[in-house]
Amino acid sequence: MLESLCTAQSASSKKKRFQPVVIVVGGLALIVISWALTTFLRDALALGRVDSALVSVRALVAAEAKFAQTHPDLGYTCGLSQLPVEDWMKGLTKDGSKNGYAFTISGCRPANGKGPNVSYYVTARPLRSDMPAFCSDQSGIVKSDEGGSVESCLHSGVP
Repeated sequence: MLESLCTAQSASSKKKRFQPVVIVVGGLALIVISWALTTFLRDALALGRVDSALVSVRALVAAEAKFAQTHPDLGYTCGLSQLPVEDWMKGLTKDGSKNGYAFTISGCRPANGKGPNVSYYVTARPLRSDMPAFCSDQSGIVKSDEGGSVESCLHSGVP
């Protein structure tokens, strides 16, 4: 009888020592899973912002072409507010930002200093340092700079 009592106490003490190990291992597993999900979601969100910026730059180029056709005496515009309101503009703030990017139109110039604007630059500057910059002009070719520099995008961006 004494022997069975000792065996029961030994099994009980093994269970008590085993429980903290299970709790620690389970806790570590939850931490690793949480980290993996957070990383995946952050990367997916960043990819969504990049896609949104590309679509927005293309939409700006199309809106500029439409504006120039509608206003041949003005040509292209350098004002976001002058462009026709389209679906892509939903969520665009007054300062021209949307989904982690700030959009601008600049460089409007007439040919020979007179007449309608024949050129412009559209830029999408990332508001986070780990995102690429995008740009385009009246050619409609969208370029990017992986370093996030709008200036580099305009001068040596990759189509």
